[in-house]
Amino acid sequence: MRLNKILIMGIVSMSVMGTANAAVYGTLKTDVVASETEIITGDTITALQKGDLVKIVEKQDEEYIIDLEEDMQQTINIEDIDLVGNLTYTITEDTKLRENAAPTADIIGFLKEGELVLVLERQDDFYKVKVNEQEGYIYKSQINEDGLEVLPYTKTEPAAAEAENKVKGQSTTKGEEVVGYAKQFLGGRYVYGGNSLTNGVDCSGFTQQIMKRFGVSIERSSRSQYAANGYKVSENEILPGDLVFYGSNGVRIDHVAIYAGNGQIVHASDARSGIKMSKLHYGKPLIGIKRVLN
Repeated sequence: MRLNKILIMGIVSMSVMGTANAAVYGTLKTDVVASETEIITGDTITALQKGDLVKIVEKQDEEYIIDLEEDMQQTINIEDIDLVGNLTYTITEDTKLRENAAPTADIIGFLKEGELVLVLERQDDFYKVKVNEQEGYIYKSQINEDGLEVLPYTKTEPAAAEAENKVKGQSTTKGEEVVGYAKQFLGGRYVYGGNSLTNGVDCSGFTQQIMKRFGVSIERSSRSQYAANGYKVSENEILPGDLVFYGSNGVRIDHVAIYAGNGQIVHASDARSGIKMSKLHYGKPLIGIKRVLN
């Protein structure tokens, strides 16, 4: 047994990671007796027993902080708790929790940067997580992946087929490589005028920075990209990596995306939904398509 100090809610200050908004769960490996010091409510606290399910709200150095009662918390040594999965934390503001492991899946919640999540498994480029008794999927670029390589990993058929093609020596086109790179940033932030794929971009900043990665220099604004870069192709000729231009009135260009194949685009959509996948005809009128890749 080990005596563990009691922490009154609100006294706990800074932690290495996590916030009090998030919670994950584990089971005790050993009996734990609550210290009778620092109990200011006068209530009797029942000792915790091996096998008890506990709610973890923060990680502080080598200890977890767990909820005991409505107004009290307790610290438990990390080694005394078994997690059903791996504990990690989000690394982006407004991290998207999706219903399924797909970039087009419905968003069922948002998490702040630094929130603790219990990662259960990986599916393609998404991690299945549990937080606040809710399960969902987070894109890999939005959480700290350190130590997660030991988790079960499954691939859906499309992902498996792609891997099989690589083994057989079937090379991907440059456009497919562009799309694959662009998808790494799904779930990222939309920032008007932004030029950072990790900290925030707008629609044309996104296309410019993605193409720059492949040695293709294009203009900064969507209208300039359409006017000055590449050459026009029809919708029947469209290929992955082509730039797709949209306009709210069907005439004046105000948005650009990258065609991802299979009737979908990847783009920095807006401040609410960030970098996401959408259908080629997702609502805003399509004005034209330009090919900028050699």
